[in-house]
Amino acid sequence: MKSLLSLLVALSLVGCFATVGPDGQVVDGGASFTLALPTVLPPLIVVEPGVSVVSDIDHEVFYSDGYYWARNDRGWYRTRDHHSGWAHVEGRYVPAPITRYPPGQYRRYRGGGHERGERGRDDGGGRRD
Repeated sequence: MKSLLSLLVALSLVGCFATVGPDGQVVDGGASFTLALPTVLPPLIVVEPGVSVVSDIDHEVFYSDGYYWARNDRGWYRTRDHHSGWAHVEGRYVPAPITRYPPGQYRRYRGGGHERGERGRDDGGGRRD
């Protein structure tokens, strides 16, 4: 199952992308980035105040400032709904703490922080549902 999920993530990273401006609107066309994530995400783990990471998946996915964030070789992407709507974001709009993490540091991350479920997040883990 994990190898299938890894393959789906790898294949989805090859997709097209759009750029999001500071107002959250797509500015470079209507194409989108797709990241194949589980329908129900594993728990978020707070790695520092205001930044959480999705635990135990093959791709780093962060949650901060009301968005999910993912990085690949073309840059950073964000979405409010992890199921779809990933859009390229210029680096200056990515939360600073996330950009300082070395690539891969939180891949398959399992601990060290405070765990939160996908719903009912507070400011330490993102939006409130």
